This record gives sequence, C-alpha cells and structure tokens, in this order.
Amino acid sequence: MIALKLFIFAFVATVVIADVKPVAEIITEHTIVNPDGYSFDFKSNDGISRQEEGKLITVNDKVGIAISGTYSYPGPDGEQYEVTFTADDKGYKPQIRVLPAGQR
Repeated sequence: MIALKLFIFAFVATVVIADVKPVAEIITEHTIVNPDGYSFDFKSNDGISRQEEGKLITVNDKVGIAISGTYSYPGPDGEQYEVTFTADDKGYKPQIRVLPAGQR
C-alpha cells in the first residue's frame, strides 16, 4: 500500500512539474510620462511586444485621452499576430493581422 501511495505521489509531482511554464522576462522597456500624455513600449522573451501612446484630447467641454498602439503575440497555432488599435471618443478600433515570417 505504501508503494502505491509513493507511486501516486511521484506521478502527481511529475505532472505538476511538467506543467510549470517558464516566466517571461522583459527584454526592453521604455516609459515616458508627460502632463499631456504618455508613451511606453516593451518586448519580452516569449515573443510578446507592445507599444502605446496616449494624449489628452478635448471633446466639447470634456477632457479625455486618446490612445493608439500596437501589440503582438505568438498564437497557439504558431503564427505571430499583431493588433494595431486606436481608442478615443469614437470608440475602440482594432485591426489584426498575421505577421509574415520575415517580420517576426
């Protein structure tokens, strides 16, 4: 009975250890914050990157922020996806595309 318990424990421990994924590390990162906006970008070693810029805008008598940017990530199908977007008083407008192999 003890041997069976040890076998089950070893099996469960092996499954748990095998399922642990490495933690992504930031390769590059830049951030700038100004009174009228911000910008940042980063890249990580797992193929994810993001670039974003935000600026204050005035619509009628309301002050808000308009954001534009791009992010990319590897999909589960092995393709690299890129999303370019704007978000402002007219809504969120994303565009997605699959990056060609030479741009990954």
